[in-house]
Amino acid sequence: MAKFQALHQSIKIRLLLQFATILASTTIMPFIAIYFTSLVGAKITGLLVVIVILAGITGGFLGGFWSDQIGRKKLLVLAELGLGISFLAIAFVNSAWAVLPYVSFVLFIINMFCNGIYIPVSTSMIHDLVKKEERNFVFTAVYWIGNLGSALGSITGAFLFEDYHFYLFLSVAGITMLASLITYLFIGETFIKPAEYESTTSPTIWANYKKVFQDHTYIIFLIATLCVVSLESHLTNYIAVHLEKNVEETSLFGLFTIDGINLVGVLHAENTLLVVVAVGIVSSMVKNLSDHTRMLFGMSLYVCCYAALSFAAMPIVLLGLMVFISIGELMYIPVKQSLLAELAVDSRRSSYLALHSFMGQGTMIIAGAAITLGSIIPPAVMSSTFLAIGLIGVSLMAFVIRRVQQSHGTTGILSKDIE
Repeated sequence: MAKFQALHQSIKIRLLLQFATILASTTIMPFIAIYFTSLVGAKITGLLVVIVILAGITGGFLGGFWSDQIGRKKLLVLAELGLGISFLAIAFVNSAWAVLPYVSFVLFIINMFCNGIYIPVSTSMIHDLVKKEERNFVFTAVYWIGNLGSALGSITGAFLFEDYHFYLFLSVAGITMLASLITYLFIGETFIKPAEYESTTSPTIWANYKKVFQDHTYIIFLIATLCVVSLESHLTNYIAVHLEKNVEETSLFGLFTIDGINLVGVLHAENTLLVVVAVGIVSSMVKNLSDHTRMLFGMSLYVCCYAALSFAAMPIVLLGLMVFISIGELMYIPVKQSLLAELAVDSRRSSYLALHSFMGQGTMIIAGAAITLGSIIPPAVMSSTFLAIGLIGVSLMAFVIRRVQQSHGTTGILSKDIE
């Protein structure tokens, strides 16, 4: 608590608002595709979901660029206000008075465009303010808040969305508009354009992102991140299909019976619970390790156990593997975020973070491809492929760390003694 109190006031406000908005939004977002499938069918829903995702990507590109030109606060206030207004409109076209699915999809396009702007700008605001010695704590808190908010929101939505989605839409609208007001009243601008850029003509969006793509170390970092984090996306895709086929209904600890699909839910819940509950324990266990060691060991543990998880079929083994996956996750995620903060050039920070925010879309593509390949490739080969891709990611991340250390003229830029 003392570490939290010592943070900049704007960071504390953003962390609390982030928890509230994540909790609220996850009461509805995981259930949207199912809801609209019941209204317009799976084929149309699938096509429209792709369009909505593309709107989010467009918003991310533009938001990252605009934020590095005009600052964070204006965009963040407008993005949160846009989210709130669009959710309010969505509530009224999915109510007792009217159910208009195609109007809802147009509103969700606007909503996801605003969300695309919101993500890199909100993240950049925290990166602007956090001190180097605070990074591990702040990024651990961000990760913990995200998991806790998602867990509570998903559980709430699972019980309430079907019958009370109108009120949930209203709640999300109210919370995001309140967040916009709080940001406007209590948070100052965190980004001042460097003086050397003030006198020059603002770059086009293409020239701006060309500069980011020319940062080869950062692009390798993104590839490494995608190789590693994509493994988690297989849990609800390829691994779910694998478990559905290979796990017969069985008793779990003699308490209840589960099948393969149930087991996917149990593993997902186990991971979320461990991340929320064990963050302090794991942080204490690894506090004497350098960040370099934490990152590479945690990533390697995460990769190896996920590869094994994609092949195993015994519930007790799967549950045990998930324990080690969660430990690896808690070890490497905060350090990876600190490395991201180190790599992002101050004058283009939001643009750097916008590209990083597209990892989710990248993992969805990889997960879909894995399901297709898994239908024709033996499980052992698929698991070996996951392992190889993950270890390539770890190797690339080790290369990035060495490059960062060399650029700072030290071998300890990511180590505990430098912090």
